[in-house]
Amino acid sequence: MRIDQTHKPWMIGTIAATLVGGCVFAAYAVYTPAPGGGTPIGLMFGSLALGLMLFAALLSVRKRFPIWRIGRAKIWMRAHLWLGFLALPMVLFHAAFHARGALTFVLFWLTILVVASGIAGAWLQHTVPTRIFREVPFETIYDQIPVIRAQLAAEARARAIDVTQSLAPAAGPGATVVDTLLDITDLQPQVDSLQRFVSVYVNPYLSEEQGSGSELKDREWSRVQFDNLRREFPEAAWTPLTAIEEICEEKRQLDHQARLHRLLHAWLLVHLPASAALILLSIVHAIGALRY
Repeated sequence: MRIDQTHKPWMIGTIAATLVGGCVFAAYAVYTPAPGGGTPIGLMFGSLALGLMLFAALLSVRKRFPIWRIGRAKIWMRAHLWLGFLALPMVLFHAAFHARGALTFVLFWLTILVVASGIAGAWLQHTVPTRIFREVPFETIYDQIPVIRAQLAAEARARAIDVTQSLAPAAGPGATVVDTLLDITDLQPQVDSLQRFVSVYVNPYLSEEQGSGSELKDREWSRVQFDNLRREFPEAAWTPLTAIEEICEEKRQLDHQARLHRLLHAWLLVHLPASAALILLSIVHAIGALRY
């Protein structure tokens, strides 16, 4: 969800509602000896806060049942963001900026945590897709990354064979990789070096999900190694060597896309459980206030 001009009416409405609520609270605080959540005005603010929280929670229901075409998804997202944010000042007005009692204290900080994590999530959703577009030219469907990673590993092994085959002085219908290696004895040390490099660095890096322990994660280190390999081999082998280098670069970008994708959704690990706890405890708090 990008924060664009379509959010402007929601932002203006949220600011206006906060200012109106602030004016009401100021007048109420001046003329009430002990403002708090148990007074009529305090209960009004508390009811507004709970209603806003429950409405924001309906987004999860809307996502769980997409066949329920109740409003457009983008409108629901904007309402969730801005009305959820509006719940914070309503909670502050309800509590008269004081957290009295253990449950009230927990609710107060849960509200701040939910709103803060929601703002962080909105910022991530606004910025991370742009970063992916800018930093990952080889962007692909996230769920397809493991499949593409396996394809890259197989292609790299094939290109390594192409390096040795490209050095053969002749190739007939019955030529094999073994024949090719036997015909390039002058370059055998270089071929052994390439095979070790592919076995020790390239194959493990392409096979691992992130390759966190591989030097090939470092783009500059990778460039130096492949430049050295190109200097060791004749020009005929440069094309498959460069192809292996490009495969490693594509893997590097896939890993970066996966990291950004996880970052894009990491805030939900805080926001969702905190929101569920906030709503549950708010209902308990409301029932307790009505009973006593």
